[in-house]
Amino acid sequence: MPVCARQRHLACLLAAAAMLWPALTPADAQGLANAPTQGEMAGSVVSRLVAWRARTDQPVTLSALTAFDWDSFSVVRAPAGEALANCNREGFLPCDPALQPPPNTLIQVLRFDRAGRPVYQERIIVASGYFADPLPAAVPRDRATLVSCQDAQGKPLWCVQGRQVKPAQRYLDGG
Repeated sequence: MPVCARQRHLACLLAAAAMLWPALTPADAQGLANAPTQGEMAGSVVSRLVAWRARTDQPVTLSALTAFDWDSFSVVRAPAGEALANCNREGFLPCDPALQPPPNTLIQVLRFDRAGRPVYQERIIVASGYFADPLPAAVPRDRATLVSCQDAQGKPLWCVQGRQVKPAQRYLDGG
């Protein structure tokens, strides 16, 4: 390969790497972390929550499952948006239709903030990662201990320790 062609090829590779790098930073992460090694939990926070529930019924401090600095966390509902483009690649989510909800479907999004600014957010698209209503809002790091709780149908959800699951209203008028 001539020197000019090699330089152009290298420049293209560097440009591609520069464009992809922001997509893999924590603020934009959608669970796109490295695949775990044997005996290690997955890289995304939701994957770690799901793995924790599979291993034990014990409470977990959310700070033990995160490798970045944050002050508070929240779970919000947001439209699912576009499907994940990197599914079915090594270390990424499978392309199962259940993991690719329609764009207008409301899903839960786990968000971490530091000094009032988001530092990490991740879509929750697996049932074993769902949080109970009322969804946690601006829970300080020192109070972010999660426990398993159940909805009215007995499905396991995540709750902040010390908060109660909101019971379903029997009548719309509150009677």
